[in-house]
Amino acid sequence: MLKLYELNLNNIEYWKKTTNTKSSKTIFVKDKIDSFTLFLDRLGNPKSMPKTDGSYFIDLVSGRVISLLEEVDFVVIEPSGIRVEKANLTKNSKTLDKAIKVLKQNYKQYISTSEDIEYNTYFCNKIALRESIDEIPLELVNQEIINVRKDYEESQNYVEKFYKTTFSPYDFMCLFTAINVSQKNLVFNRNSLIKFIRSCKNNNQFSELLNDIHLKNNGIFDYSDNLDEAIQKLKIAGILYTISPESDASIYIFENTSMAKLIKNRLDYFDEMTSFIGNYEKYVSDMFCQIHQQEEKDTAISCKALERLKK
Repeated sequence: MLKLYELNLNNIEYWKKTTNTKSSKTIFVKDKIDSFTLFLDRLGNPKSMPKTDGSYFIDLVSGRVISLLEEVDFVVIEPSGIRVEKANLTKNSKTLDKAIKVLKQNYKQYISTSEDIEYNTYFCNKIALRESIDEIPLELVNQEIINVRKDYEESQNYVEKFYKTTFSPYDFMCLFTAINVSQKNLVFNRNSLIKFIRSCKNNNQFSELLNDIHLKNNGIFDYSDNLDEAIQKLKIAGILYTISPESDASIYIFENTSMAKLIKNRLDYFDEMTSFIGNYEKYVSDMFCQIHQQEEKDTAISCKALERLKK
């Protein structure tokens, strides 16, 4: 269920990506924005994601994840460190409609500005403090991002040496993604995947893969918080993505995704996951056939009804 918020940014300082008029090179310079609004969905603080002292939010337009730390009178956008008055963070039932409007009318501008506010400002502040410069080339920022990612991966590898878990929902999504990439399947439907998982659980199939994926039901359809958290982690890592909030059930996989990292330490489950995917593809195919057959029946009934009316 979406928990929609708007964060109104008024008169804030940030590092803006722009072009040097003399050299025509892309640079970052400090700037002040009079008014800008981030459209957010609150995730909270899921156990499967790195612990934060605030709450995680998804930017509804860009799909990026940020954390908002709460102080007495302010919230702090992490990682950028930009402080905003707490009164500017408000719930709004029409936030999704506004985000969709931005997607249709002002997508590129929003993506660029929000990236500078949410992420690039963090890297630029680090560089500016270290190098004592007020005009930062794009190359320096890109290198800083690479260094931060490398440090994060090294720390994760260190932790993995001393900590072993069962086959978690995150393991499931990593292996599921890797095998799909190897088979050139670069899109899957989250809703049909959850329906198939429910079917497997009901029939005690693929228990080793699905044991830690917990399904809930809101009276209308099944959903899984921990599977959604795993999908979100892979989005943060730049492996999965969605086109827009309107079609967020369709999950896409970047074609250049490295299989080695996703398969690492999960080889014992490779064959079973391959079998699971084969059965899932048949399930989806059968489901589409049933829908098509029902549509044909409905069309035939409608035609007969029209014929009777003509008589």
